[in-house]
Amino acid sequence: MRDPAARLVMEADRVVRHLRAPLREDHFLRSELAQRWRARGDLVDYEIVDEHTVTARRMPFVSLPSEWCDQQLFQAAQLTLRLQQEALEAGFDLKDASAWNVIFDGGKPVFCDLLSFDPLSHKRWWPAGQFARHFILPLLLSKRRGLPVGRAFQAWRDGVPHEVARRMLGPGRFLTRYWPLTAAGVGGGAAPASVAQNGSADLAGIRRFRAGLHQSLDWMLRGVDPGQRLPDPSTWGNYVSERSHYTADDLSEKRHHIQHWLAELAPRRVLDLGCNSGEFSRLAAVAGAHVVAVDLDAGAIARAVAQPSPRISFVVAQLDDLRGGVGWNAAEHPGLPERLREGADLVMMLALIHHLVLGASIPLTEVARFARNCTRRWLVVEFIAPEDRQIALMQGQRNRADAFPTLAEQQQAFEAAGLVMRSSQPLAGATRTLALLERVE
Repeated sequence: MRDPAARLVMEADRVVRHLRAPLREDHFLRSELAQRWRARGDLVDYEIVDEHTVTARRMPFVSLPSEWCDQQLFQAAQLTLRLQQEALEAGFDLKDASAWNVIFDGGKPVFCDLLSFDPLSHKRWWPAGQFARHFILPLLLSKRRGLPVGRAFQAWRDGVPHEVARRMLGPGRFLTRYWPLTAAGVGGGAAPASVAQNGSADLAGIRRFRAGLHQSLDWMLRGVDPGQRLPDPSTWGNYVSERSHYTADDLSEKRHHIQHWLAELAPRRVLDLGCNSGEFSRLAAVAGAHVVAVDLDAGAIARAVAQPSPRISFVVAQLDDLRGGVGWNAAEHPGLPERLREGADLVMMLALIHHLVLGASIPLTEVARFARNCTRRWLVVEFIAPEDRQIALMQGQRNRADAFPTLAEQQQAFEAAGLVMRSSQPLAGATRTLALLERVE
């Protein structure tokens, strides 16, 4: 929407760009470089319909920078800087370095702003400051101050302001490689003072100057690589290896039943709510589904992203506090509730109900209604009995004396929301039941 070179129209399966000026014969989109990027999946697949119209494939699900973990933002930064370096060699220049120009196709970052490259002509790279705000500074504040990168983008759409980073990092910033990014006067798109020269020059001179700038930015980016540090403490990051409330038989049965239902129903799109590190999301992907996997724990999602799947889109989000639309008029980017309800054939809610009802105090009837609204047909839910050890633990942690709903009451709430029980499988431990429900109108 914000591209001054075109008007964007979102259709069911494609994005249409109506160009304000005819597409020149020497335009970047007609270049060999653009074709190479498209072939290897670094640039969103597109078609030049005519000199005023360019279309691109619309991804079935698009996550936002405010829904990424550190690893995802770092991958987007690597892609942006690598494309800029390759563009420079081919005589092109990236006009902006925004995290919003990168989307994830499953686990792969893809650049989506097709009109973001111009012929190389100036020494100064205006987007250097933007690259710092959108990538380096959020990752640095996550590393040094524990501010999750998603939270940073919830607070600042255009990335972390330089003056905010300066205050948050304090005097200690002068002992790091990042002090030029927080120096007074840096911002508003300006490059660090040491590289803020402007004006035209011969291409060889421009390339030499930019090589030094890119080397500096790459050096700074490598210093905030999330993979080069120990993971931050995470409430649920080690859940798979530490879930002592499940017996080996419980887990074996749980996997078996879910695999059976996935094979039998063959859903094309699956939504895994409370996915943790994606254990069951991967079962759905192996069964052939495209999966959107959501969890509030950025540490758990980081572990999932470390083993990317082309069929799984991982999202960091708190289910009891889903954010609405953002950007201009709150409609530039649809809210997560809207995107989650765009057509999953099957929704999985495994070991989740008690976290919403007890942990977040959401009424069971609302949880059931939310689940129904998210699925077009099938729901796999794990009901948990009041005598389960996790219920007693959570009630004690929250000083809750109210009774947790029985298995029968949970089933009744979901049926009242418009879901019919089609199959039920008690697990070996006797306090949990897997249920397959179908949405009815």
